[in-house]
Amino acid sequence: MKGNTLNEFIDDLYHNPEKEIAYRGKKYMIRGYFSPDANIYSLEVCTIETLSRILFKHSSYRRGECVELLTKAKIFDGKTIYEAEQDIEVLYG
Repeated sequence: MKGNTLNEFIDDLYHNPEKEIAYRGKKYMIRGYFSPDANIYSLEVCTIETLSRILFKHSSYRRGECVELLTKAKIFDGKTIYEAEQDIEVLYG
């Protein structure tokens, strides 16, 4: 991973991230946020294109659950973030 270590990247997912990354010519936005009443945490990944497409979204009372499920999601050409990390570049965040 360029721009962050994998550990830094995963740690940021717990803290309301807004990250733009590139993977094999594709750009993605990762963001975490709380619901308006601040009880439920949501983590989502979408493509950055003319028509953004949500590839992953999970909401929970537990941030750790959202992060764990994101790290297991095969959203990078059928790979998890652990499998794809060598080809990921953090552009922002």
